[in-house]
Amino acid sequence: MTVVERRAPARPTLPAKRLIAALAGLALMASIALLLRRAAPGASSIIPVAFAGLAGLSVGVLALTLEDGALTKLTQAVLAGVGFLVLGALAGPDAQLRLFSFASVALGAALVLWLARTAQRMPRPSLRFMALYAAALALLSAYAAYLVLASRDLMIADFMTYREIAIMVAQLADSGNWALLASAAAQSITQDYAWGPALVPGLALALTEPTSRGIYTFALLALYAAPALLALTVLARDLARRASPSLPSPRPSPASGRGGIPSPAEPAERRAPLDALCGRRRPLGPDEAILGFGVAATFAAYPAAMAVAARGMPDVGGLVLTVVALRLAERLARLLALGQGHDARIAPMARRVALALALTLFAMFAFRRWYALAAVGIAAMLAIEAAFTAFRARARFRWKDAAAASALGALTLLALSSPVIVGWLPDLGAHDYARSYAAYRKPPDVFVSQLGEWVGLLPALAALGGAAFLWARSADRRLLRFTLGSAAVAAVLFLRIQTPYIHHLYLIAPAIAAPVAASLMLAFASRPRATLAALAALGAITLSPLAAALNPSGLAPVAGLPRAPRADLDELVRLKDWVDAHARRDAKVCGLGSSYTFSGQLIGESWQLLPERGPSRRERSVKMPDVDTVDGPPTAGLKECAIIIVGDPVQTHLNPDDQQTVVVPSREMLAGQGIGAKFRRTGEIFHLEKGVSAIVFERLAPLDDTDIAALQARWRAARATLGFEEDERK
Repeated sequence: MTVVERRAPARPTLPAKRLIAALAGLALMASIALLLRRAAPGASSIIPVAFAGLAGLSVGVLALTLEDGALTKLTQAVLAGVGFLVLGALAGPDAQLRLFSFASVALGAALVLWLARTAQRMPRPSLRFMALYAAALALLSAYAAYLVLASRDLMIADFMTYREIAIMVAQLADSGNWALLASAAAQSITQDYAWGPALVPGLALALTEPTSRGIYTFALLALYAAPALLALTVLARDLARRASPSLPSPRPSPASGRGGIPSPAEPAERRAPLDALCGRRRPLGPDEAILGFGVAATFAAYPAAMAVAARGMPDVGGLVLTVVALRLAERLARLLALGQGHDARIAPMARRVALALALTLFAMFAFRRWYALAAVGIAAMLAIEAAFTAFRARARFRWKDAAAASALGALTLLALSSPVIVGWLPDLGAHDYARSYAAYRKPPDVFVSQLGEWVGLLPALAALGGAAFLWARSADRRLLRFTLGSAAVAAVLFLRIQTPYIHHLYLIAPAIAAPVAASLMLAFASRPRATLAALAALGAITLSPLAAALNPSGLAPVAGLPRAPRADLDELVRLKDWVDAHARRDAKVCGLGSSYTFSGQLIGESWQLLPERGPSRRERSVKMPDVDTVDGPPTAGLKECAIIIVGDPVQTHLNPDDQQTVVVPSREMLAGQGIGAKFRRTGEIFHLEKGVSAIVFERLAPLDDTDIAALQARWRAARATLGFEEDERK
């Protein structure tokens, strides 16, 4: 009897697995091209080719560099992505946006959970660190209360935008409409004002009082400002550790290569207390003690960062992500600088760090759009560091790990950015911010004057001196290069788009505050009394009445001090009462003007003066356009305005030439010409500060499409007279 031996089917060999992975990459390229062609049939063909080519190249690189187990997971993930992309390509435009928005959020959450679950050691804040956080929060809460109450601050523009989003979140949560809340939050990732920063503050309002400014501000401080302050302090501590003259060098290990390539062991300064690093003979105490001093130094070096948060802007939260990205980028650069050997341990570690970095960089963009410039700066510095290391190491450089990390990071960013790509591609011109925000560019002398108010010359010189001090003393300057270089890149990129406002300076806040705080932390370890005196002097320059005395010369900032209250608050209350009495769904009240003294937004935002009445109802007003290149000509919404309140003189917050969408209809109303011929003055006038009058007009006859078309033609003629080329997209 013959016995037939049955053998298990042979498993694919590694070259076969690489071939399968490469074929999966080709399928991914085809699915991306199909999706983008269906999502934006009118877009240039180079765009689908570029995205598909980048994805295919990344998969190809990973197919050549990954080991057996990781290669199988890559193939499975790519094939799953191919199926999802084909499904998205077959869906309609609205369904596509919802599908990819939810998928991006789900992917980001899954990656965070996976990174946390597979981490060898999760950092656990000590009780002392938690106490430090509580102390920082208490300090910021007291500072915010003083700042807002002393200035009787009104939230306007972007400050109010996010508060209104938080109120909408609270209303949706109170009504139990979780599906709509989740859908709106997920899809907002493609909008200029993503809902992410307002979600948790909105839920806090839902549990308490939806219109409470106090609770909203406390939520911002607890979630964003206090963590940002601690993150900047940790960055300063790390810079100080690298600048200690007694910093021990990394010990050599079996993995060390030749030619001075560093050891894979983590630097000895990672956990060493600062007093030992600075050569201080008597013990300074635990790490949290020096952090406590650093918190005060960081706050005093750049109080404007916390002042903006205290007035209600959540943007400060992006600083936490920026510091995390800086540390991850430095760690990845350090891993790539290691000598050959121990590949089984170092290669997966480099890929994990690259994955975490890509996730953090996208989170910066999702949190607030302009943080993408900081992300670009960090990525650029990482590329420069890797290129410099490769030039020095040549054949000893970890080329394979660098290629795998780059490919994995690119794939991750593409996957997370899928809703943005699908949502923006049909009309890329709408997101040409360099063109749209050109109106926000101000003359250099105006910008320099603003920098004096926000940063001050003396603190800026302290930051420069601190950076030079750290550079001279540091044996390891990599983190310092990342901090300064990424801020410089982000600043240059932003200035090519527009002149920044105060909250945009978060892009360079690490380069302002961290060098000062790090230098003071180093000095404090050896000369505590002199350093405390220096900190007191810095605080006097940035946070005391001395700042106001020095500010006219630009030496000290005043952004951290309370502003003088508006002189017309009582008149604004009267304006609010009048609008509430006259605004109806069938008789809407509109405002023409865009200055901080009077604007159409101010009419709706005046509810802050009488918060017990709740926010103004949007259906009783029409938002008017403000900036020509952003909003375009006067809109047909004017037809719904039964009452128009006009600023006299015409109110603009930018160069009037760039705000003809405000100027033209305002002048016609005040002169009784054009659309003004169909309105009459009621005799009601609100006398605001700085000599501005808000004059009330009521409609005599409805505006029709012909009136709006003629008004838009006059707008175009005014723009042409000023030498502007018409944007056909508008």
